[in-house]
Amino acid sequence: MAKQKSAQKDEELDDDIVVSDEEDNLLESAKQPGDPVNFWEQKQREVVTSVVDYNLGALADLVRQKTIDLSPKYQRRFRWDEKRQSKLIESFLMNVPVPPIFLNEDEYGKYSVIDGKQRLQAISSLFSDKLRLTGLEVFSDMNGKTFDELPQELKTVLKVRPTIRAIIILRQSDVDVKFEVFKRLNTGGVKLNAQEIRNSTYPGPLNDLILKLSEDSRFHQVLGIKAKHKSKMYQEMRDAELVLRYFTFRTIWNTFTGGVMRHMDRYMSQKPAPTESDLKKLEKEFLDTLDTVSTVFGEHAFQRWQPERDGWRKQVLASLFDAEMLAFRTFRKKDLESAKGKILAGFKKLFEDDEFRKSVDAATNTPSYVARRVSAVEEVLKAAVGA
Repeated sequence: MAKQKSAQKDEELDDDIVVSDEEDNLLESAKQPGDPVNFWEQKQREVVTSVVDYNLGALADLVRQKTIDLSPKYQRRFRWDEKRQSKLIESFLMNVPVPPIFLNEDEYGKYSVIDGKQRLQAISSLFSDKLRLTGLEVFSDMNGKTFDELPQELKTVLKVRPTIRAIIILRQSDVDVKFEVFKRLNTGGVKLNAQEIRNSTYPGPLNDLILKLSEDSRFHQVLGIKAKHKSKMYQEMRDAELVLRYFTFRTIWNTFTGGVMRHMDRYMSQKPAPTESDLKKLEKEFLDTLDTVSTVFGEHAFQRWQPERDGWRKQVLASLFDAEMLAFRTFRKKDLESAKGKILAGFKKLFEDDEFRKSVDAATNTPSYVARRVSAVEEVLKAAVGA
């Protein structure tokens, strides 16, 4: 997926899978000379589990009562559409084995989901009448119906008969185990994209700020995210990855070398971590820069100008997010606002330059292309304000 042609990747971000230094260190420690039996015994003590088989009705009740938290910060966002959710329900009716879910015991009697969020959300949506079944093949007569519209016998069957196994990591386990389990469960099948893995691997105040800014209503308005449950950008955390791109390259966009994704991983794992004061400054700078970009470009922020059509292509490009946000960050809003007409004219003219277009459309994560497109926009701003 990450290797599709760049011209078809308009609003897509790189989906490379990242293995953290922590996991590398764990594997390295296993290779160190010493007693392998003692090492094995130590690792067994770090994970204490319990196994419970729940029927679907009981699981839905636990979610409704918030006994199970479906959205801990390290979790991915909900991504299944109604057809995929419906297929899961049909599997239960057909007695098809469903993989177990993994829960973490946060406190006694309170759990958060480590693996199985999509399945739990589908079950919860069914019993709360938010899911209208669709795409069923064996039980096609149920298509178009919600749970309340099903025959009473089928409702009882769905509530009581199917079960799903929950493997619970108890509180006695090592505090970092749930993140390690999450990574291993979700990277084995390459299910997560790079930002979803960062979200699970690097919890803490920096990641919390990225998530906060990624869900800011002003940012979603600029990105064109109107309904979260319909937006691939939101569901796949591409909005969060854009925030991280800004943080990572705000001061090194014209000097960095190597892979963009690698620099983003390193930024998340930086030591020492940013202080509370640092994070407040980053938050203000990001929102101020976003406000300035929005003032100049309006609904066309981060969109490509098409000279041949004399119009905007209404898709957000990560490459133009870089170009605009990184170029705008050092200019004052009032200066750019008064030069808005000149800036838009200069920006549109950039798309008559083959080299600029290449830096936006092809191999956009190449360091030289990042520098080229940001520099080009920066020159447009300087010319417009007479700097």
